[in-house]
Amino acid sequence: MKQETVKKLLRLVKDNYAAIAVDFDISRRKEIGSEIRRLAEEVGHGAKVLDAGCGNGRLLEALPDNIEYLGLDNSEALIALAKKKYPQKDFRIADILDLSDRPDNNYDYIFCLAVILHLPGRDLREQAVRNLAKKLKIGGRMIISVWDLYGYDKFRPLIRNTNWKKLLGWSPLDYGDIIFPWKNSRGETVSDRYYHAFRKKELAALAPAAGLATVKLYKKDGNYWLIMSK
Repeated sequence: MKQETVKKLLRLVKDNYAAIAVDFDISRRKEIGSEIRRLAEEVGHGAKVLDAGCGNGRLLEALPDNIEYLGLDNSEALIALAKKKYPQKDFRIADILDLSDRPDNNYDYIFCLAVILHLPGRDLREQAVRNLAKKLKIGGRMIISVWDLYGYDKFRPLIRNTNWKKLLGWSPLDYGDIIFPWKNSRGETVSDRYYHAFRKKELAALAPAAGLATVKLYKKDGNYWLIMSK
């Protein structure tokens, strides 16, 4: 993927979250997923947890109270909402493509849920996971999730359309990339949204690229889950 396209897509993602922050927050007020709760239950009291791409901070609803938590997101609007909802916790504006100001080998658990599917190009996705891996303690766990967009009827035609255009040389996007309109609760189009649709083997390749060991890779509740250790 050309760097010009990468920059445009990163800007699209950032602008999209700025435009939809309030609606996104409302959409995430439903019951947190059972698999997230199960994984969060493995976090022990006193653990140091990094929530990378924390959004409105709702992962805290599943985590133990007595932990050292840091939530990072590059959306100022979502960080503001997270701080308002969970004023006792630490939230900061940051980008997982540049974590140089965070200490290495520092976290027992790193959660990165439905985040890297917004990063255009394999190189950036691998860079993000390598950055996070540096922050993980020896013996720590990193949990990454992405949606199985191929499993959704509404997304499959969009993926096929991009793939055909890519094959014919008509699209600057990568295979599996889609751009589609985000609509609010009133059905009004607010902003375009970018996703990369992962295949299972593509997600699996992130572990060795980051120098991490795969603990488990599986599909559940419409998501792929990759659990890695250092």
